[in-house]
Amino acid sequence: MQTHLNRRSFLRKSALVGVGSLLGVPTMARPARGASSTAGVTGVPDLAVVTGGDYFKSTLAAVDRLGGMGRFIPKGARVGLLINHPFRHPGTHVNPAIALAVITMCYNAGAKSIHSLKDEPHGYWQRTPLAKRWDAVIRSLIPSSGRYITVGIPRGAFLKSAEIIKDLMEADVLINVSISKDHAGTNFSGVLKNMMGAATYSTCRYFHYGKGGWNEDVEFLSQCVADINLLRKPALCISDSTECIVTNGPYGPGKIIRPQKVVAGADPVTVDAYCAGLLGLSPGEIAMIPKSAEFGLGEMNLGRVHIKEVRI
Repeated sequence: MQTHLNRRSFLRKSALVGVGSLLGVPTMARPARGASSTAGVTGVPDLAVVTGGDYFKSTLAAVDRLGGMGRFIPKGARVGLLINHPFRHPGTHVNPAIALAVITMCYNAGAKSIHSLKDEPHGYWQRTPLAKRWDAVIRSLIPSSGRYITVGIPRGAFLKSAEIIKDLMEADVLINVSISKDHAGTNFSGVLKNMMGAATYSTCRYFHYGKGGWNEDVEFLSQCVADINLLRKPALCISDSTECIVTNGPYGPGKIIRPQKVVAGADPVTVDAYCAGLLGLSPGEIAMIPKSAEFGLGEMNLGRVHIKEVRI
C-alpha cells in the first residue's frame, strides 16, 4: 500500500508540472468542483474544438476552455475512463497522447483513482513518444476487466438489460474518450458507439446480430447503442478527431482524413453530431444520434449549441 501511495504522490506532482510549467498551457479559473455540465455557465461553451498538431496540448486546451477538469471531477473521486483503443491501424484508435492528457488532468483535478473500463491492447501506450515520460501515470491505471454485472435498462427500446463492466456504474465520474471514424454498421463511430466498449462480447454480439446477420439491421443496432447510453451519461466526452478513417471502419485500414481536431463536451449527442460533420456526414444520417437525442442525451442541432473553436 505504501508503494502505491508513493507512486500516486509522484504522478500527481509530475502531472502538475507537465500540464502547467513544461507545456506552458494557461489555466482558466475553475468553477466549483463537482459540476457536470457547462449549461448556464457564462462564457463557457457547450463544445470546445481545438485544432493543432500537438494532440496532448490540444486536449489540455479543449478541456481548459470548458472550464477545466475540476468542473467535472470532484476532489477524491473514482474516475471510470473508457477509451476506444482496441484496433491497430492508423485512424482506428484514440491517439494515446490524448488519453494521457486526460489522465494527467484527472489527477491534477484531485482524482483519487482512475479505473480503465476496457483493457488496452499490448503496446498501445508505446505508440506515443510520451509513454516513457508518463510511465508512472500509465502504471497508476486500475484495470476493471473480469468484473461484470447485469444491469436493467427499463427505458431501452430493444435493449432491456446489458452485461457491463462493474466499474462503469460504481465510478463517481465517467469520462468517455472516443475516436471519430467510419463504421460498417452504424456508418459512424464516436462517443455513443464507444459505450459498447464497457459491455461483454455477448451483449455486443446481440447489438450486431439482432434481427438478422452481422450489421444487417442498422436500425436495431443504432437503437441498441442509444439504449445502452441510458445506463449512464458521461460527465465529459473527448473525441479524437485528429486522424480518422472514412472507409472500412471500424477496423481499417481505410482512407484517412486528418482534421487534427480534439473535441470536448459534456453531451455525447452534441459531440457526435459535430464530429459526424467532420467526416462529411449529417447527424440525421446517423440513426443512433437522433435516437439518443430523443432520450435527452444531448442536442443534435448544432445551431442551438455554443461552440468555441481555436487553433494552437
